[in-house]
Amino acid sequence: MDLDLEELAAVIEQLDKTEFIDFSFEKGDFRLRVSRGGHFADAASAASSPHTASRAHDAAPSPAAAASPQTAPAPALRAVPAPPVQAPSTPEAGHAVVTAPMLGTFYSSPKPGSPAFVAVGDTVEPDAVVCIVEVMKLMNSVQAGVSGTVTEVYAKDGDLVEFGQPLFAVRESA
Repeated sequence: MDLDLEELAAVIEQLDKTEFIDFSFEKGDFRLRVSRGGHFADAASAASSPHTASRAHDAAPSPAAAASPQTAPAPALRAVPAPPVQAPSTPEAGHAVVTAPMLGTFYSSPKPGSPAFVAVGDTVEPDAVVCIVEVMKLMNSVQAGVSGTVTEVYAKDGDLVEFGQPLFAVRESA
């Protein structure tokens, strides 16, 4: 298996925190498919793979299915994360976009219940921490990288963000 238990635990933890219908993950020979209430289009091939795991949430088997000697494959779907707030493809003139430096979980504050590092209207310096991106239990501070005023916040606490995904728009200081 090309995935160690620590990495698998991190993936499972992210799935618990994320709203999705269906999730598919591959690394080397390892394939993981998780769903919440549905069927994979290729359930037969998924069930036959020794490296594929699937589980269904919120689905109870019917009494007829439980009595049947030949049961149908567990319901499953492909991962479809909730759509993020859309950032403009090109920032407005005089604006810079602060992007995620890595894949992970976005946090706007240093700990739950604390105020956000920055909010719309706040002034930031290049070395100001604007958020945290958590990857495998490591908290990575993200700096603004530019001086100016925050005009948009594109991510929400707990969002799974991808490398290069826009997080903030900052109107640059003159």
